[in-house]
Amino acid sequence: MISHGFAPASIGNFSVGFDVLGLALAAVDGSLLGDRVEVTASTQMQLLVSGDYAHAVPHDDSNLVFQAGLLLQQWLRQHGAGKHHWQLQLHKGLPVASGTGSSAASAVAALRALTAWCQAQLQLEPTASEQWQMLAELEAQASGSAHLDNLAPAMLGGLVLCPLQGLPQRLPLIDHWHYVLAYSGQHIATRAARASMPTDYPRKVMIRQMQRLAVVVDGLYRQDAESVLAHLHDEIAEPYRAGLIDGYPRHREQLLAAGARFVGISGSGPSFFAIADDHDQAQRLAAELQQTMSLHRGGFIRVCRAYHRDGAAAQAASHRKHNEESQP
Repeated sequence: MISHGFAPASIGNFSVGFDVLGLALAAVDGSLLGDRVEVTASTQMQLLVSGDYAHAVPHDDSNLVFQAGLLLQQWLRQHGAGKHHWQLQLHKGLPVASGTGSSAASAVAALRALTAWCQAQLQLEPTASEQWQMLAELEAQASGSAHLDNLAPAMLGGLVLCPLQGLPQRLPLIDHWHYVLAYSGQHIATRAARASMPTDYPRKVMIRQMQRLAVVVDGLYRQDAESVLAHLHDEIAEPYRAGLIDGYPRHREQLLAAGARFVGISGSGPSFFAIADDHDQAQRLAAELQQTMSLHRGGFIRVCRAYHRDGAAAQAASHRKHNEESQP
């Protein structure tokens, strides 16, 4: 039996929600924008890696996919199911150190495939809380801290709020929004990006950021796109990370001048994203960026919509299910 797992690219922070908000993305042209993992039973733990970015990830037991296998092995032993081994095939579709949720996608795709195998073959699977704990442990290995703003959208789809306590929750989205995701090929490790930020912030900065986040969440529930856009401002990370990203200030101004409704850094960068009102506007923004942005090995510019696990593009369906789907 082969079990499959997929996890999409994601925008961590979503500008206003540092370590709190994350958005899962799907390319509108149907191309793979995420990681896939296939699991089959084996006599020993094995890892195979393929895909456009296979060269950029370890092919040994330090890979997050292999580590996910070890966590499931341990969990099964603890639950009296004996010791199992798997061949883990990672199809690496996201660049590393890119700000597109690459490590989260590998971890989620692996856990999804492994738990599917355990459920089908052993009628056992970790609880939702146990799965989130495993994912947090894997993310901490990759980036140095167990933040969920990429893991949660990769697991649940859509735009996700990560609370201090309890499970992440889906938020409604503005249905007509499209997103232009741009990655130059530059690498910025999450640890390095976090190190560029201050350890303390003035009280007034924190108050303004709390106000913005509250208004954005409220605006999403009221479907007030203009209110959301007016408050998608980041005083926590972007002022310190913008200078690390090749050409970002120039490209940001270029996209805004071309009609983008908002431009921000994706996760820790160097990827960035623009919000467009519709598909045609997003295609124009992407074409504008293609003329001036230097793309190195592995770089891309993609027009995207929000990724939903059920495959539905309509936000109405996503909104109805956002509470029901708060379990992995």
